[in-house]
Amino acid sequence: MSQSTSRRAAALVLTALCAAAALPAAASAKAQDLKVMTRNVYLGADLIPLAAAPNQPAFEQAAAQRFQTVVANDFPARAKALAAEIRKAKPDLVGVQEATIWRRGADGVKDGPVTPATQVIYDSSQELQKALKAAGSPYREIVGRDWFDFEAPTALGYDVRVTQRNVILVRKGSKVKVRKTFSGRFTHHFDPPTPVGVAHQLRGWVGLDGTLAKKKFRFVSTHLEAYSDAIANQQMRQLLSKRGPLGAKKRHSILVGDYNSAPGANANDRGTTRKDNAYDSAIKAGFRNGLPRRKTCCFAEDLHSTADHLETWIDHVLVRPKIKVLKSGISGTKQVGGLYPSDHAGISATLRLK
Repeated sequence: MSQSTSRRAAALVLTALCAAAALPAAASAKAQDLKVMTRNVYLGADLIPLAAAPNQPAFEQAAAQRFQTVVANDFPARAKALAAEIRKAKPDLVGVQEATIWRRGADGVKDGPVTPATQVIYDSSQELQKALKAAGSPYREIVGRDWFDFEAPTALGYDVRVTQRNVILVRKGSKVKVRKTFSGRFTHHFDPPTPVGVAHQLRGWVGLDGTLAKKKFRFVSTHLEAYSDAIANQQMRQLLSKRGPLGAKKRHSILVGDYNSAPGANANDRGTTRKDNAYDSAIKAGFRNGLPRRKTCCFAEDLHSTADHLETWIDHVLVRPKIKVLKSGISGTKQVGGLYPSDHAGISATLRLK
């Protein structure tokens, strides 16, 4: 046998071996593998400074500045970057937090909710679905719930209204069969007073019961309180209570969302270091975190800025009781077109249903 023939034979053997080695990985995907994502898409500005305004004129000035920040953070442009993330991860289900509708009122009308503002500046759930369709990866909103609806006068000469929502998007073409959708409201909530009225933050959850390859599961998405650890923990405990959507410990359940709560400081900690917070309450209730530690929050309020960095791990995908986490990914950590897609990163995971 010639030297060249020997080299060709060796190459053929090596190719065959490589192909054989690749077979188990290719065959490892199963029909009951569910892909999920949690994505806080950012309402566009931090509203809590409005509660510190000493009087109505100061409030109106601050409200005008908040709204201008929202507009500058350009959600229609960010929606394209978010759609690219989702298309790449290809989750069956996306739990979306801060799916916000911004509206403005007529010029010269500054009476708050007396004359409801109706001119939509943008609806982030609709914008995101439009961007996903344009990207060739359509999703539909299967369930949504409004939890904050506040209208107030601004120094711009008109009212501005903000409506925050939690929604779940389902990928068109997914083999997940949705059997039931549901939503609910937390008993405990943080309602800061402002010079123009109390801002009632009626947070809660959205969820669905589904099947994939005849495997049943419950998927719940939530956004817990950001400005009180104690209230966030009370909200989590309501989710986990006997009357809550996650009270049945034997049901295969997936809890995603922005918990505004992190595990212990140890890089490898998954709940062994007790902090008595919302995350810890979920771990105590039997939920597991099979993902590598991530930093998911938060970039600067102005998404064009690079002054702030992701420092905390508050966006999570937890599972119970026997769901296996196969792999996960993080998205939204870099600017696209000069701004971050959100002030949070997104987390995706592939789960094997038992």
